Amino acid sequence: MTLPNFIMIGVAKAGTTSYFRYLDQHPQIYMCPIKGSNYFGYQDALDWKWSDEGEPPLLRHFQVTTFEDFENLFSGATGEIAIGEVSPQYFRCPTAARRIQESIPDVKLIASIRNPADRAFSGFMMRTRRGEAVKSIRKELTPDSSHVKEGFYYQRMKRFFDIFPRESIKVYIFEEFKKDPTKILKDLYNFLGVDTGYVPDTSVRHNPGAVPKYRLLNRLFYDPKIIQTAKRFLPENFQAKAKQTRQMNLKSSPKLPQEVRADLLNIYHDDILQLESLIHQDLTIWLNGDSSNAKR
Repeated sequence: MTLPNFIMIGVAKAGTTSYFRYLDQHPQIYMCPIKGSNYFGYQDALDWKWSDEGEPPLLRHFQVTTFEDFENLFSGATGEIAIGEVSPQYFRCPTAARRIQESIPDVKLIASIRNPADRAFSGFMMRTRRGEAVKSIRKELTPDSSHVKEGFYYQRMKRFFDIFPRESIKVYIFEEFKKDPTKILKDLYNFLGVDTGYVPDTSVRHNPGAVPKYRLLNRLFYDPKIIQTAKRFLPENFQAKAKQTRQMNLKSSPKLPQEVRADLLNIYHDDILQLESLIHQDLTIWLNGDSSNAKR
């Protein structure tokens, strides 16, 4: 039985796609063929009972629903040192930490965390990019919105620290990863026990922030049923052209207004301080009000 010996647990909108692509380049690392199996969070999503945690996750984000299918994802491993997956939904699913520990107690865990105000805005921008009907930024990013609730990291992170040894958890700051991904990846290679001399190609930014030029067109491009049908019946070259057309329909996203960002950081202030104490890392980069990363 082959199971992952490391899992990136989140958070969503904090560079997890880039981590997935970059880690997949390393010859001593086997990555799950799909990003976001989210298997260990499926039961939570199926029976969501935590309204204070935000809206229930969409079931379409949970691509694997049985342990057998989860195990099969890693059947292609051929002696790699590190075997892993990236599933951002684990961070917000309340019982995921326990389920992971019960199945893979010795697994190493990785978290990428981002300024919660910028992460909330990025989530809002993602919905805009998909062509969904959205209200103004002020009306969307309220204390009661799911985007904002998901930015309270302390309790979510504590679930993992409560049941896994501290030395088996690695936490990275998204803003530092964005500034120097090669440096962060070298440290991550060391954590995973693979060759730290390998230099990945980090020139491509994955899932950069953007908004659609034509919203209706983008709604078609992001429609789950259309995407599934295309993957099933259309040749790969046609799928690639469709992705290119989707990218051509995007333009740079606006920045998060300073006053909205300041209000959000006031909401998150105490939670950030608690998180600092929990992970033993300085999060001044979030508290100083620097908005240089608010666009993505």
